[in-house]
Amino acid sequence: PFFVHVTYTCPHYPLHAKPADIAKYRGKFLDGWEAMRQRRWRRQQDIGLATSHWRLTETDSAAYAWETADRDFEDQRMAVYAAMIDCMDQNIGRLLQTLQATGHDRDTLVLFFSDNGGCSEEPGGRDPQQRRPGPVDDYVAVGPSWGWAQNAPFKRYKSWLHEGGITTPMIAWWPDHIPANRWTRQPAHIIDVMPTLVELAGTEYPTTYNGQEILPVEGTSMLPILRGERREPPQQLAWFWSGNRAVRQGDWKLVWDKRVRRWELYDLAADRCESRDLAEEDDSRVQRMSADWFAWAQSVGLKTRD
Repeated sequence: PFFVHVTYTCPHYPLHAKPADIAKYRGKFLDGWEAMRQRRWRRQQDIGLATSHWRLTETDSAAYAWETADRDFEDQRMAVYAAMIDCMDQNIGRLLQTLQATGHDRDTLVLFFSDNGGCSEEPGGRDPQQRRPGPVDDYVAVGPSWGWAQNAPFKRYKSWLHEGGITTPMIAWWPDHIPANRWTRQPAHIIDVMPTLVELAGTEYPTTYNGQEILPVEGTSMLPILRGERREPPQQLAWFWSGNRAVRQGDWKLVWDKRVRRWELYDLAADRCESRDLAEEDDSRVQRMSADWFAWAQSVGLKTRD
């Protein structure tokens, strides 16, 4: 077996793309981030991605008013962002064509996913007199308004541990083993990738390296999910990033937002988009799950201030 790990920089900032790719998307974002978010939401409903219990979340507090924006500049930011994805897609196509040319396209598992939700960061600011997205000599990002809109219908964005920050789609392609055009809503995590590949390779994860004991791999194989079977869901998933915290147990998710400095509780089975905070209604669950989060933090050597 062979293994290839391809990590594209795009569509991470800085926004750099080829002029020909940018030209395809100029003018497509002149109606603004709220309109784009609504379009994506309608599309998600049309194709069956969003189910009846999903609700489009409210406008993020960090998003600008479209009426105050330099519309040409904002359109160019998203046009470059889209061009970066377009170019990446072209080159993924080249990889798949190579698999086909070498006769490995039917029996090779290809996984495609991103590491976080849309980004709200804005290095370099948004002054069109000083910034111009696209050329390699500039350094600009899409900013909080587009970053929020990209994550429709979820709340928040990269660095936050609400669904907009951590929920990303994954595409699995394995023609001789996976039926085409099938959705699954079973949760999985990046920690499941290694166990999946180890099982596929017919081997076992090592317990030592260069004579030193190593930590056991976390996560479980995703092969049951890929084959259309039900996998036993993880008992717990926990996160920490830049002061934000979260823990998920089954369909219950507890989130600490560093901006408001309190726990929020959501039932993802009934409220996938985290629109109704149940923390005040179920304080006992908040206490149990927060204690579990701190126990996890200690187990992985994470030092917290409170």
